[in-house]
Amino acid sequence: MRQARLAKAKPKSTQAGTDLTSTRLSDAQIAADATRRLAWDAAVPEHSVKVKVSHGRITLTGELQRDQQRTAVLEDVTRLFGVTGVSDRTVVKAPKAK
Repeated sequence: MRQARLAKAKPKSTQAGTDLTSTRLSDAQIAADATRRLAWDAAVPEHSVKVKVSHGRITLTGELQRDQQRTAVLEDVTRLFGVTGVSDRTVVKAPKAK
């Protein structure tokens, strides 16, 4: 009885015969999507955040000028397909007064 329930819980194959885990994006694809999303966000300064991905987990590093920019960065990458987690190592520093 227990084996029958476990068999039902296994992921079904797609019509092509591959299981659903093969549809997961690679780390390179996730990094490209995250970088593209950040580039399109007007609230995020260009080239201010670096993206690294390992096993679906994104690590963000860089320097921002406002807390709102950090919030925008996190919102941009958190919802991407294939992301299992986000480590935010960005630093918020106010621009130097002239």
